Amino acid sequence: MMKKSMKMQDAFDPYLERMVSQSETSSGRIKAKLSDSYSWCFCELCEKPTEYSAILEAPKVVKRLQRGNAKVVSRRETIYAAAQERADALALRYEQACEGKFGPYEAARMLMHYCDIPEMQGDRSVDGFREQIERKMLFAEWARHGEPVWTTRLPGQTDGDAKPSKLYCETHNPRRSDDARRAYQRDRRFILEYHDFIEKIWSQVINAGSHPTWDIESHAHVRREARRQLQVLKSPTSRIGDFLTQGTMNQAEIARHLGVSRQAVSAAIRRRAKKSAE
Repeated sequence: MMKKSMKMQDAFDPYLERMVSQSETSSGRIKAKLSDSYSWCFCELCEKPTEYSAILEAPKVVKRLQRGNAKVVSRRETIYAAAQERADALALRYEQACEGKFGPYEAARMLMHYCDIPEMQGDRSVDGFREQIERKMLFAEWARHGEPVWTTRLPGQTDGDAKPSKLYCETHNPRRSDDARRAYQRDRRFILEYHDFIEKIWSQVINAGSHPTWDIESHAHVRREARRQLQVLKSPTSRIGDFLTQGTMNQAEIARHLGVSRQAVSAAIRRRAKKSAE
């Protein structure tokens, strides 16, 4: 039998305070998820980021020591000052480029080189450019003092914990805790309905032109709305709080709107009152 091919890469283990070799899975399911430009970073069962994508958002810079050890390079004031100086210089050049000082294409070239165009959401102003480059200049300056790496664990995780999941968030990773396993088992039953809601909502917002498909925030919004509609499907009385806040309908009208009995609405209101009192 052929062994599964494994790609190895160096990563910093904050618990051991040393560099370790970490294997990348060749699972077809994982590869398919990571190949999607947008959904790769979202949990399969909700709108939260996966544990893996949360780690990618928090890189570290380390300095290698003897015998495989390493230490995190702190971000000193001098690093912040140097990064700010670099950002100021680039922002000034971009402002001059927008005025045509360096020809008709320099401003566009700087946008393509330094910025995440979809994330800018059409904001091509100097302030929008500066917002994009400040974080990047800080990391670039920080990286000059060591080696940029990504950690092997989430904050608070210790030796022996499961490595960050590429499929689930911390709330739904069944290997993370008993509560997470229960949440996984509860929501896994409705995964088909959840993704069906996502497709339906996307068709609605695309037709309405309200949420561009290239915007990552649009994907997060669609998943939140799909999650909300799924909760309504599982428990129609979960929306009672919204109607009570509006104060425009009585219990009988709420029951007709939700498609449940008046007794179910009354019982749900009593449960809400009891929970609030506790």
